[in-house]
Amino acid sequence: MTDAPDPHAPPAYRYRFGSAEFDEARFELRVADLPVEVERRALDVLGYLLRHAGEIVTKEELLREVWAGRVTVDKVLPNAIAKLRRALGEANAERLVTQARVGYRLDGEVARVAVGRRIDSRLDLAPGRPVPGRPNFTLRRQLGANRGSEVWLAEQAKTHVLRVYKFGADGERLRALKREATLARVLRESLDERGRFVDIIDWNFENPPFFLECEYGGDNLLEWSIASLAATGTDERLALFLQVADAVDAAHGVGVLHKDLKPANVLVDERDGALHVRLTDFGSGHLVDPERLAELGITRLGPATARDVATDSTAGTALYVAPELFAGQAPTVRSDVYALGVMLFQLLAGDLARPMASGWERDVDDELLREDIRLATDGEPQRRLASAAELAARLRGLAARRDARSASAQAERRDREAREALARSRARRPYAIALLGALAAGLLAALGLWIAASGARDEAQRELARANAINRFLNEDLIGRSNPLVLSKGGDASLKDVLLGARARIATRFAGQPLTEASIRTSLTMLLNMIERLPEAEDEARRALALYEREEGEASLDALKARTLLARLLTRTGKFDESLEHLNALDRLIGDSQDPQRRFLRASAWGIYAMNRGDYAKALPEYRTAIPLLRATDPDNVTLRDSMRMDLVGALTQTGHLDEARAEGESLIAEARARADDNGLVIAFAQAAVARTYTQGGDPAKAQEQLLEAQKTIVERLGEDHTRNLMVLSDLFDVAMKQRDWPHALDYAQRVHEGFRKRLGAGHNVTAVTLANWGQALYESGDARDAAAKLQPAYDQLAAQLGANNPQCQVAGFWLVAAEIELGRVDEAMHGLDRLDASALEAGAADGLWKARLDALHGLALVARGDQAAARTRLRAALAGFGEAKESLRDRTEHALATIGT
Repeated sequence: MTDAPDPHAPPAYRYRFGSAEFDEARFELRVADLPVEVERRALDVLGYLLRHAGEIVTKEELLREVWAGRVTVDKVLPNAIAKLRRALGEANAERLVTQARVGYRLDGEVARVAVGRRIDSRLDLAPGRPVPGRPNFTLRRQLGANRGSEVWLAEQAKTHVLRVYKFGADGERLRALKREATLARVLRESLDERGRFVDIIDWNFENPPFFLECEYGGDNLLEWSIASLAATGTDERLALFLQVADAVDAAHGVGVLHKDLKPANVLVDERDGALHVRLTDFGSGHLVDPERLAELGITRLGPATARDVATDSTAGTALYVAPELFAGQAPTVRSDVYALGVMLFQLLAGDLARPMASGWERDVDDELLREDIRLATDGEPQRRLASAAELAARLRGLAARRDARSASAQAERRDREAREALARSRARRPYAIALLGALAAGLLAALGLWIAASGARDEAQRELARANAINRFLNEDLIGRSNPLVLSKGGDASLKDVLLGARARIATRFAGQPLTEASIRTSLTMLLNMIERLPEAEDEARRALALYEREEGEASLDALKARTLLARLLTRTGKFDESLEHLNALDRLIGDSQDPQRRFLRASAWGIYAMNRGDYAKALPEYRTAIPLLRATDPDNVTLRDSMRMDLVGALTQTGHLDEARAEGESLIAEARARADDNGLVIAFAQAAVARTYTQGGDPAKAQEQLLEAQKTIVERLGEDHTRNLMVLSDLFDVAMKQRDWPHALDYAQRVHEGFRKRLGAGHNVTAVTLANWGQALYESGDARDAAAKLQPAYDQLAAQLGANNPQCQVAGFWLVAAEIELGRVDEAMHGLDRLDASALEAGAADGLWKARLDALHGLALVARGDQAAARTRLRAALAGFGEAKESLRDRTEHALATIGT
């Protein structure tokens, strides 16, 4: 196929009238020399009127020529004319005259110049022609076109089955088609439910024009709205929108972002008297967790990861693009929520082409709906609704929210009336007041008895309904779905498969029971965290928090627990800025409360935050506070207490409290062994934690023995790729470094870095720390050049994420300076030395040697600069500080002193 026009095709013209210009060949409208976006059908109408300028064109003729016999309603044409008039501007629109009860006429002078032959399709596609490569299907009409891509409706000649073909002319469009095919398979393989997304039936990625063959899902929402939206009430519009939100939420639930949500990508089909919505066009989307492809056995057909919106040609339609994407931030679930919020406004306003601008609230009558739209489209992503599910839940609860607001208003009115009545009654005689008081007391007592009985009955009914729902969820969604015949995973169905399948059904199962749903989502968060499905765990934590805050208020104990859990997950995934926001919110909400549960939540959250940032000196006092509080408030929560005690052992070790760390770890091992239900993992984790005390204490051989023993259990139970095994490998790296076993140290360093990069991503601070460790091993083994190549990006990333004074960043900066001195980059090294601080280095890994190490680096830098006198002073101080410690820097210090003379 080529872009050359048919020599027998009619000529194409560029028309000029007033300040407007319409180019038939490029199918482009410009007003005052600026391009104007108008839907295709409206431009078809304009083109036909221009070709018959000055003539009256009947409505029937326009419907026949522009809509090609397609079934329409009377409103289609007036709406197209109205859109044209808005696009043309007030002066030009006056030329578009309505001829009452007949049709339309374009008045005034129209100039035209030939610009070639008319090309209806860049890909040489036209109605009546066969689909390239699919001769049994005939092209019927073009549904859309955009810079090298076209969408056509086609019909099978014999069966009259309709298909939609998405064509691409070049490599860029091919990549988008492949991306859409990949994401469609993820949705199909991951979700049990059908009907929310357009299925892709086949594709051609070999020969141009490339295409996807898709099922036909009806008109897009924009086209549907022209004829039908005005006659649809608010409740029907909300029901339609909820189908869109549910589809988006289902996609998010399996890690797929759409990134181009708009009415044109929502298809509406009327079946059995009801409207059915399907989401289409994931050509701009991406997969949050690319590893999901391997888990589902899907071959990657095209790129499915995030790109910079500034350079991404598929970054979405400007009207629906969230503000943070224009600032270069990566797309998230909340970016799609923003687009949903805009669409909700447009549906309620009755115009799906209307942008959200100042004063938009005037087009939405309902105060609660205005609140929902504001929350969904907040310019600050962290203040925006966290998920499509949260937005849907608010809309589904609209009636209850209205009732609650009405009840609150009535209560306020009654309270005001009571106060006014009381003021009036004070003027009456005392005996009348006493009589009324006694009567009121009697009524209140009777009312209290009735409320107590009624409340007990209602509470019992609620508890029964809650128990039944939980029982059905356990038996049907978890236990029942683990049946290989149901799950379609054969005998290899895993806990992960069951959990991911069940989570999509929680909202339906617990509709009307938001607190039960929140409790289930909290439990699911912890399970997903344990099996390291972190994006899904984070999403569930956000949903639980939103439910608790909506139902109980943000200061309730349940909401505080949910916020603490979310903050812990965010620190684990390296999202420290957002985690800090939640921690500050905890401080604000808890305040000076002496409630032990609230004090525990605050201390544990801050402890984990500092621990994951490598700031062990700050983490230690928080753990010392949190663990006793946990014992007192939740003595049966052994799992959480074990986890926190292992973190305490780590913090004690890293801050130099080796004896206390060892005693705490061995106590935990003894307790775990005494439990009848222990599976060996807690013992293995604790053994690894205790082993670090021996590494730090100068007995690497004993540490290695314990680590290898612990590793057997961890690999057997969790697998080699689990982060717990990566942590053991990291500890074995430390042992090899202490033993100066460089080959093993380099091997461990590479395996650990690549493992964490795969599990957590290149942008995680742990990945940067392991890259710095690899650089240190390269330096100490004598390869300063490769060391610097790894240490520089590691330092830059940690400085950006955690700050230059963070202990992890300081350690990376220290070894970068060492490599720079070795390479003769003295000026860079001296500048780097100015950023290093011994106390910050000790806070990350206390062994009392960092002052000596800094003296050594200063001395070596001074030797390289030629200042031997100053160098001797520094190098001698370093040797005294090292004492008997065996370190490669000590060797370099001794060699340098021998070279310049002691």
